[in-house]
Amino acid sequence: MWIKKFHKDDSEDSRTPIPTQVVSNEEYLPRPQTPDQKKVEAIIHEMAEKYSKKVGLSRRDFLKTTNGMALAFVAMNQVFGNYFEAHAEELTDISAISELTNRNQFIFDVQTHHVATGKTEPLGFRIMAWPFNEELKGKKPAKDDLRFNNYVKEIFLDSEVSIACLSGIASKVLDVINVDEMVESRNTINNMAGSNRMVCHGPIAPYVPNFLEEAERQATELNVDAWKFYTGVFNMDEEYSWWMDDEELVYPFYEKIKSWGKNIVCAHKGLPFRPPRPGETDYTHPRDIKKASKDHPEINFVIYHSAFRDQNMGLPPEDEYLNENAYLPYTSDLCKDRIENPHMTNVFMELGTTFGHTVITHPKICAHLLGQIINAFGVDRILFGTDAIWWGSPQWQIEAFRRFQIPEEMQEKFGYPEITEEDKAKILGLNAAKLYSIDVESSIQKISNDRMTQLKNSYLAEGGKPSNNIYGWVMT
Repeated sequence: MWIKKFHKDDSEDSRTPIPTQVVSNEEYLPRPQTPDQKKVEAIIHEMAEKYSKKVGLSRRDFLKTTNGMALAFVAMNQVFGNYFEAHAEELTDISAISELTNRNQFIFDVQTHHVATGKTEPLGFRIMAWPFNEELKGKKPAKDDLRFNNYVKEIFLDSEVSIACLSGIASKVLDVINVDEMVESRNTINNMAGSNRMVCHGPIAPYVPNFLEEAERQATELNVDAWKFYTGVFNMDEEYSWWMDDEELVYPFYEKIKSWGKNIVCAHKGLPFRPPRPGETDYTHPRDIKKASKDHPEINFVIYHSAFRDQNMGLPPEDEYLNENAYLPYTSDLCKDRIENPHMTNVFMELGTTFGHTVITHPKICAHLLGQIINAFGVDRILFGTDAIWWGSPQWQIEAFRRFQIPEEMQEKFGYPEITEEDKAKILGLNAAKLYSIDVESSIQKISNDRMTQLKNSYLAEGGKPSNNIYGWVMT
């Protein structure tokens, strides 16, 4: 049976600051909780019982504090090894936390989602879940979980995100939110804030009726900030998979967007909606990026999820999964292409669900992924995205990335770099700001006292606490 992660947590009184189980947004089957994740969860609650009493809070309320967030990473280190900068003094001393983290950082989350306000049909992804769980058939999303108002709370009130990019997919089959609804959300938030807090994608694909005309409408009338491709959709309802280097299908689009000055193309690569069948082509493979980027150097290609393939597969323990070269399906292939093709300076790697997925299940795999993409693409071409709000607030991923480090032994063995604080600042926001032509200093100045910040300050002054909701699905 499928159940929302936060409903499961409520029934077991087991909400934690970070997910202790990989969740599904209904694109793929939920994965079972690993034995190590069960250990992490148990340690979090055991430690929270102890430390909450020292500060005079309930266990549940303690886990909603910054101290509770730090405790979660202490627990992770106990189970997985020292991948996170987390110290015992953080569990009761707020000043220790402020010394370890930069609370005034510019953070640009380049991948966020919500379900369109006013949607009455079921969440589109749910269609794919019906064969696995009949109880989901026809069930609508709760009005307060994945929609606009809660999106604002989770993204802008309960996290440190400065600017967010709202993303979607050009599909009738997976109808979560269309481009007009996305633009409305962007404009609503920016008008309310009195500053630019959001950008949004123009979801587009060659199968869209009047493809180029629709793209022009999105560019000139809606003023989308970038484009979003899903090349590996299901072949159904007149929607089909395609390659980004298809000269007949896609190159006319590239020529058009150059003339419109909309030169950022973001593509979902890896994380196939379902594992390919034997002999079946997986169009989420990034094999098309090399040629597309070479033929169109004026366009910046952003590869979402770092093209990592193994979302749908139940990852075995690291030592069983990784070969001697630490090969990561699809990601390592694209890294090899980049190393062998110096022209690919217009290709960027986005972290997305790959980071959220691996950092809580197999930090060693996460370390290999970060090491490989930084070595291949350079730290200036790595972007931070969270796939929120499927994962709840982006804050736990922000904290996880700030605290994460590739262990020294892996650095020595594989030639991976240490991820410096300067590197982390670039990845968390500065790189994306440069890509989207945003002046960081000016943006920070405007954001510091805009209406969204005023709302957040009021919310916090009234005792606002994060929900620790994880909105994706798990299997019981």
